[in-house]
Amino acid sequence: MNWKKLFESHILARGYDYYCEGAVENLDVDEDFICADVIGSEEYEVEINLLHGKVTEMYCSCPYAEDGRNCKHMAAVLYEWSDQEKEDTSGDEESHGEAVNVFGRGHTVKAYEQKQAAIRKIVDQADMDTVREYLTGILAEDEKLLVRFTSLIGVNSEKEDMKHYIRQVNDIADRHMGRDRFINYYAAGDFISELEDIYDTDVRRMIDKGQYMGAFELINYIFVLVGDVDMDDSDGGTGMLADHAYQLWLDLLAKVTEDQKEKMFQWFTSHLDGSVINYLEEYIEQIIMEEFGENEYVQKKLVFTEEMIERSGDKGSDWSRDYHVGKWAIRHLELMEAQKSSQKEIETYCRKNWGNSSVRRYYIDRCIKKKNYDAALEALDESMIKDKEYRGLIADYSQKKKEIYLLQGNKEAYLKQLWKLVLEDHAGSLEDYRELKKQYEPVEWIEKREVVFQSLPKYVRIERFYQEEKLYDRLLTHVVNSPGLYALQEYGSVLKKDYPRQILAKYEKEVRQMAAYTGTRKKYQELVGLLRTMKKIKDGTKVVERIVDDWKQQYRNRPAMMEELQRL
Repeated sequence: MNWKKLFESHILARGYDYYCEGAVENLDVDEDFICADVIGSEEYEVEINLLHGKVTEMYCSCPYAEDGRNCKHMAAVLYEWSDQEKEDTSGDEESHGEAVNVFGRGHTVKAYEQKQAAIRKIVDQADMDTVREYLTGILAEDEKLLVRFTSLIGVNSEKEDMKHYIRQVNDIADRHMGRDRFINYYAAGDFISELEDIYDTDVRRMIDKGQYMGAFELINYIFVLVGDVDMDDSDGGTGMLADHAYQLWLDLLAKVTEDQKEKMFQWFTSHLDGSVINYLEEYIEQIIMEEFGENEYVQKKLVFTEEMIERSGDKGSDWSRDYHVGKWAIRHLELMEAQKSSQKEIETYCRKNWGNSSVRRYYIDRCIKKKNYDAALEALDESMIKDKEYRGLIADYSQKKKEIYLLQGNKEAYLKQLWKLVLEDHAGSLEDYRELKKQYEPVEWIEKREVVFQSLPKYVRIERFYQEEKLYDRLLTHVVNSPGLYALQEYGSVLKKDYPRQILAKYEKEVRQMAAYTGTRKKYQELVGLLRTMKKIKDGTKVVERIVDDWKQQYRNRPAMMEELQRL
């Protein structure tokens, strides 16, 4: 099997690059199973199932593969596996004195090192004038290699090198954009791959040479640019590049001086002003809050979070404003907790931002954790008044009240709150309904459930409770009286065993109404699908045959419909 057909061309190319760079580690191959680790911006686990040497299923722990898509890490592992298979079948040719093929790509780290050694022998045979002349010609034709070479030997200043790198990054973006300044799906993979190459090669070289702030500037320029360009990011390349940038930031933080660290902190905090696209801001927020743990930075972060709360007050919509105020207020409180602020200081800060529901929920959870149940209940009652327009919050508050009463051993208050949840605050929740049922003996529950049924709001889908209680006679009445197919298809499989005649009658009524109007072939295919469902019900074949006979007479002038009925 040609497993390469399982991948998009640009994904395959990026997987091949990973493979050539030796990113595949811990390869373990069995008769029907391959597993390995692939080292990129992070370490990802890849598992591949085989059947008679053919790929049947693949898994990778990377975000891109979460939706079932085949990723570059899978491709890299399959390249490594294929290479190992070749080595196993061909034997150790080099032990017999065969020369290394210098014109092929080095597929593994070992092969690449052997290729380098062979090329070095060839270069050693040339005189220096020939090497210089040839190198001059190559560098004159390829600016990318020229920038790398000048940076390697230190011809230019760091500032001058940076100008070249930035121009190179801009050229990459311009080259992949169409006339409409948009990078389409097919160009996006190569665009991201070229930028990743700069991270892997140029930035890494700068870090190895101790050019930390130059490396930081180049990382950031690419990070901001990739968020600014208009691009089809279906493959998640932006996220992968941002993960790569984050790892490089962490590497730099472990190496830089205190003055350089301060400059990095200033850049991060100054770029949460809207200059970076919002979904990439999360990476900056994360590194600010999770790194810079020294006490001097904790104090700066306390000031910074207050500034962010103030800025959030200018957000457009009420929802956006509340969300951002809450987010930064919680981060401020977490910093206060980390530096062991007093209970009074934390409560005072919460009260300062009491209008925000996230802050109140933080305060309530903290009170519950510290078993200060009375304070938590008081805050919950106040919150239920303040947030009465938000059903989701009310349900959450009501749940917390119920949990507190249970923790307090207050059975009467707990049961009362549970009833309130079932009938008002979280009406329609089967989970709460089941919890309420457990509080009563079976005989007593029969009476209580009728109270529930009669008291539920009209918007609640009561048929779910009929199914839960196996009250199939009531469920059938609901299905028969409901217009359309929704309830029938939802509960028909449950009811058809005990009520085949009624379910068939409901289906017949609906399909005849649907057939009364002409439609597209797709509509007729849908009708035939419903007839197939009817045939699986007891005596359904006879009913379907009668309907089909009627339609062949009644709708004989609908050729598409007749063709679909023939397929039945």
